[in-house]
Amino acid sequence: MRNLFAMALVAVTLFSCPAFAEDIITIDSTPAQIRTAQGELRAAIERKSGSYSHFTDDERKAIFARQDDVLSLIDGKQDIAELGPDGKIALGNALEAVDASVARAEDNRMICERIKPVGSNRPQNKCISVGARRRMREEAQRGGLRTDK
Repeated sequence: MRNLFAMALVAVTLFSCPAFAEDIITIDSTPAQIRTAQGELRAAIERKSGSYSHFTDDERKAIFARQDDVLSLIDGKQDIAELGPDGKIALGNALEAVDASVARAEDNRMICERIKPVGSNRPQNKCISVGARRRMREEAQRGGLRTDK
């Protein structure tokens, strides 16, 4: 009787838990839409027209390199789901890098990574801005903690 009750309690607990929403990275575009948007952006930057005329040659090269990263991630893909969780994070980071370079807002760029919290085998996505990450590192250094990897 106790075993039956314990098994029923375990079953109810397992099935009543909410599903874990580990996908905080949402990319609403398809790979084809991303390719088109990146191509249009590259063409506008190469023309040096409008709001893209102020970039130096080095900045253009950096933006193009980041766009190449994006395009290599979605090469041959028809759907974002084909990337898997790690691929989605890499694509989200690459798209954020392109956006930050174009907007010249590097401190606002989000960096995401998959981590396993201590005591858990379930990986979670953790996103933090470049500026917040730098501030945390500086505070840790002032506190005497090593931040080298």
